[in-house]
Amino acid sequence: MNEQERWETILNLGHQQAMSLGAEIEKLARDQADKPAIIYNDRCLSYAELNSLANRYASFFYTQGYIKGDVVALFMENRPEYLAAITGLSKLGVIVALLDIGIRGQVLAREVNLCEARAVIVSHELLGNFESVITRLRLKSPAVIYVNNVPEDIKLSGNMQPLDPLLQLSSPENPATTPSITSEDYLAYAFTAGQSGLRKGVAIRQQRWLKNGHLFSLFGHMNESTVQYMCLPLHFNSGVMGSYAGMVISGSTMVLRQNFSVHTFWDDIRSCGANYMIMVGEIGRYLYNQAEKPNDYDNPLEVMLSYGIWGDLIEPFRKRFGLKHLIEVYAKTEGVGSFINYEEVLHMCGNLSLKGLRQGEVVQYDVHNNAIKFNDKGRAIKCQRGETGLLLCEINELNLFNGYLNDPEATKKSILFNVLEDNDQYLHSGDLVKLHEKDYISFVDRLGDTYRWKSKTVSAYAVADVLKKFYGAIEDVVVYAVKIPGFEGRCGMAAIKLLEDEKINWSGFIKYINQRMPEHARPIFIRLVASLEGDQDTEQLREQLREEGYNPQTVEDQLFFLDTETDSYIPLDIDLYKQILSQKISL
Repeated sequence: MNEQERWETILNLGHQQAMSLGAEIEKLARDQADKPAIIYNDRCLSYAELNSLANRYASFFYTQGYIKGDVVALFMENRPEYLAAITGLSKLGVIVALLDIGIRGQVLAREVNLCEARAVIVSHELLGNFESVITRLRLKSPAVIYVNNVPEDIKLSGNMQPLDPLLQLSSPENPATTPSITSEDYLAYAFTAGQSGLRKGVAIRQQRWLKNGHLFSLFGHMNESTVQYMCLPLHFNSGVMGSYAGMVISGSTMVLRQNFSVHTFWDDIRSCGANYMIMVGEIGRYLYNQAEKPNDYDNPLEVMLSYGIWGDLIEPFRKRFGLKHLIEVYAKTEGVGSFINYEEVLHMCGNLSLKGLRQGEVVQYDVHNNAIKFNDKGRAIKCQRGETGLLLCEINELNLFNGYLNDPEATKKSILFNVLEDNDQYLHSGDLVKLHEKDYISFVDRLGDTYRWKSKTVSAYAVADVLKKFYGAIEDVVVYAVKIPGFEGRCGMAAIKLLEDEKINWSGFIKYINQRMPEHARPIFIRLVASLEGDQDTEQLREQLREEGYNPQTVEDQLFFLDTETDSYIPLDIDLYKQILSQKISL
C-alpha cells in the first residue's frame, strides 16, 4: 500500500468499512504466515501462530455463549496471550476492557464494575491483587474468573478456572463471525483519569484502532521491516491502540517485554535487533541520565515515537543515541484528533492540521475562572500565534467520541457544542497548549484535578479519596500537583488537616497507601496544615497551595517527603530540598 492509498484508507474510515482487527490478522496469517509477529523472551510467534492462538480464544468464548457486545475484562501483564485474547474476542465482537495493572483496591473494583463484564481474564502474577477485591465485584452472568498460565502450586477457588487447558481444547480455525465485524463495532474499553473526579471508561471502536495503525505507518515510519521494541504496559493508550495497531497494519514484528529496565535496555535492543520504539517521556529522561558509554551511538534503534518527552532533551538524545527520527505525539485516551509532529519541528507535539485535515483549535481560556473566553457573538475566541490557550479537539466522522462509559454527566461536561460555528462539536481536552507558526502546538499544562507523573495520569480526586479514609487521624485533604525542576509533568502533593490533637502514624500510613494506590499516584510531598479554608473542590484553593509549593524556607507548615529508597515519609528540611532540586534524590 503506497502513501496515497494509505491516506485514502484513513479518510474512508469516516464511514463504515468491512475492516477489523480480526480480519487484518487473518489476512496476515495467509499472506505472511511464517513471519515473526511477536517475540517474547524465548518465544517467537509467527503470524499464523498468533492467529491460531487468537482463534482458540474466539472458539472457547463462543462455546460459552459470548456474543457481540458482551464484555470480558483483561487484567494481565505484557505477554503474547494479552494480544491474542483481544484479537480473538474481537472476532466475536466481544469488547475487551483493558484494566490498568497498576491499580488496586477500591479503584480496581470500580473499574471492573464500571465495564459490566461477564468474565475476567487474570494473569496468575496479579492474582493476589485481584483476589483482594473479589467480594466487591459485580460481574454479570456467568461471572467467571479465568486465570492464565496457572502454576501447579496455585489452587484456585470459587468461580476461578485455569484458562490454558480450556484453550487447548478449542479450535484454532478462523471463526465464521469475523466477516461480520466492521469498523463501527466496539473493540475495547480503555480507562482514564479524565479531567476530574473518578476514573472513567472510554469506548473504542475498531475504526480508531485501524486509523491509528495506518497513521503510524504513514507518519511514524513504521513498515514491514520494522522490529518494534515494546516495554510499556499494553493497556496504555500507546499499547494496544498504538504499538499493536501499528504492528498489524504494517505487518511488522514486535519484541514484547513485561517492563522497561534502564540498566539492560541498550543491551536488549542490540541483542534483539530492534530498530523502532514507542516510549513515554520518562523513559527518554531515564536513558539520557545514565552515564555516557563509548557505544551509546552503536545500536540498531532508528526511530522513537514519544508521548511527552521533555522538549530540551530531544536533540541531545537523538544525537547521543544516533536516531534518525524522534517523533513527538500528543494523544488522549478519548482518542479525538491526531496530533503528530511528523515533520519533527523541535519542541512541538503536533499540528492543528494533518495533511490539510483540521484536528482542533486553540482558544483563549481564563485559567482563574476556569472558563473559555467568548466574543460578543457567543463564539470562542481563537488564540493567535504565541498565545497559550485551551486545546479543543474536533469531533467528526473520523474523530469520534463515544462518551464516558456509564457516566453521562462527565460526557456532557466534556463535549462542547456551537463553539466556533453552528452545529460544531469539540472535546474539551483539559490541556493548555501554546500556538506557534504554521499551527504547530506545544504542551504547556493540564487543567482540572488530574496531572501527569511518571508518564501516567493521576486523579487528585481519587488520591484524596483514599487518603481521607486512612483510619483515625485525618479530617480533610486537598491533593494537587507541583513541579520539580528537571522532571516531566508534575508530582502529587497533599495538604492534610489532622483532627485535633491527632498525629499520623507514618509507618501505618505508607503501608495503607501502598495497598490502595499504584506507586506513581502516591503523593511525593505531604504538608500538614492547620486549616483548609474554603471549598476544597475549587481550583482556586489548589492553585494557592500549588503556588506556595514545598520550600521549607517559605512554607511554615510541617513538610514531608516520600523517600523511595526507604519507602517512608521523612521531614523535608532545606538540605533535602536542595538535593531534590539538584536531582540528587531518586524519585
